[in-house]
Amino acid sequence: MKPKKRRLLGSTAFILAFTACMAACSSDKENTDASNETPKPTTEAVKAVDHAQQAKIKFDPPVTITTALVQEQLDNAFKTGETIEDNVFTRWMKDNMGIQVKFDFIVGKQTDFDTKLRLLLASDEKLPDVFTGSFAADLIDAGKLLPLNDAIEQYASPNLKQLFAQYPQAFESVTRDGIIYGIPRFLSADEGGVMWIREDWLKRLNLTAPTTIVEFEKLLEAFTNQDPDGNGKPDTFGLAVSLKDGMYTWMASADPIFGAFSDYMAPEFRSITQFWNPDANGKLVYGAVDPSAKPFLETMARWKNSGYIDPEAGVKDAMKAVEPAVQGNAGVLFGPNWMGQWPLEDTAKSNPDAVWKAYPIPAGPEGKIGRVVNLTGGSLVFSKDFKHIDAWFAYLNKMYARQFGNTDPYYDPTFEAGFFEGYDYVNHNGKTIKNGFKESGVPQDKWPLASGKTMDMKYALYALHGAFAPTVPYLGDPGYKKFADDPNALAANSAEERVKSLTKSQLEAGNVRQTQSSADKFNSFQGAPSETMQSKGALLNKLESEAYLKIIYGEKPVDYFDEFVKEWRASGGDQVISDANAWYESTKKK
Repeated sequence: MKPKKRRLLGSTAFILAFTACMAACSSDKENTDASNETPKPTTEAVKAVDHAQQAKIKFDPPVTITTALVQEQLDNAFKTGETIEDNVFTRWMKDNMGIQVKFDFIVGKQTDFDTKLRLLLASDEKLPDVFTGSFAADLIDAGKLLPLNDAIEQYASPNLKQLFAQYPQAFESVTRDGIIYGIPRFLSADEGGVMWIREDWLKRLNLTAPTTIVEFEKLLEAFTNQDPDGNGKPDTFGLAVSLKDGMYTWMASADPIFGAFSDYMAPEFRSITQFWNPDANGKLVYGAVDPSAKPFLETMARWKNSGYIDPEAGVKDAMKAVEPAVQGNAGVLFGPNWMGQWPLEDTAKSNPDAVWKAYPIPAGPEGKIGRVVNLTGGSLVFSKDFKHIDAWFAYLNKMYARQFGNTDPYYDPTFEAGFFEGYDYVNHNGKTIKNGFKESGVPQDKWPLASGKTMDMKYALYALHGAFAPTVPYLGDPGYKKFADDPNALAANSAEERVKSLTKSQLEAGNVRQTQSSADKFNSFQGAPSETMQSKGALLNKLESEAYLKIIYGEKPVDYFDEFVKEWRASGGDQVISDANAWYESTKKK
């Protein structure tokens, strides 16, 4: 792990300072409406619980924690007869921890979730005890959220406090005047893009994988014009890419190409809060309007004009963009290591000789490499009326202990192999099997589901996380090499257990990703959207989308970028830049 990029600040001194600050901070802002007055952290030192004893607690009588959720329709989320309200994990929580989970509401879309919360807020009705804080700033302003400084100091396990200290920037969006109002949902941070190439096409054309953008362009030309599939038809092109929602998306992304030209992160057209990075002077820069975007746009326009990229890239989302690669019409795309199994393995269904292989992303003319990496997936917030934050932390500590390993005081050996046998794993002939049950000889009546699928446990397990698993960034990285070298090696923690279940191609791609850790770039703006961001953000994103696609599709010359930037700044962009930097400066004040 690279301290420069990942800001690992977990020294003992920092942890002590961080937790002391959380225990001592208080707000100067007063709310004159007593019914909405948020309780403030105490100014006295808060003593942590005895974690060895706290880990054994079963709440008696049982406590109830209410929550709410956006639930997708998955065919492998629950076994027959189980529901999100009643399943193997909710029963385990009640029987072993004395915690009952109840849902105030369950919806199918994030927009419905936000609407429901806003209605509750507008009518001053009871909020769920814990929920995802998609508009935390408004809830903080309304005095509806529980301050967490004291609770973190008192109830968070030592390992959890150290994780919080390692990534203080993850709290910035839910901190106001030194008071913390939310817990970030950390991601594994191992999905930085690699370059996936049709290896069989490379061999057919006697080519080698490119290491620079110049070499990459030559490869695109060959895959477009030199009949790499050998069928005698002009039915292939080089790059499968999605440009509909921006230059960055979750697969078939253009962010490594942008990163070859710019020090900043590739634009995403869905929110003005994404993406910002500091320049050499410590000022936040919005990469979409930085001059370094021009050579990227010039390059993409040239490739589009030459037929090297998908002609429909501008209207395709990520799912649609990968289809030409899977169907055998495109030979290169960028995306996470897990793409080696899905969806790229499906290429072999129509062409058994098809082989995809992961390579490092190419460097730009000045040696630059860069890719987008997401550190968190939002935050959880708590109603100011929540009475059982101790129970919630007891649960969270136990879930995170799977990540930290058996030396953590909250580690539960029940979950050593997985969560529940017959759900996310099967024991067979002395081995723990987590996928490929048929291939491993597991009798069908022992499969988690008749379809042969592994159970997707997220709704059963993580109702109190908004369907996000408790995760420690980069914790699984050592496992990629370990299990590529020895599939039977022992996992050090649950993060490595997840990595151990990956296929050979996914492990190899994960190792490729780690050779370019310096390319990882995080969004440096984690604050709440400013008033201008909220009122002008949609317009500014629309201007970006239209300008970028017009240039790439040749409707406008590259110099149109300068005209776009001028209009963007005049349409509220200058104020947005000022707002973002004002927030960034406020995070530096101690």
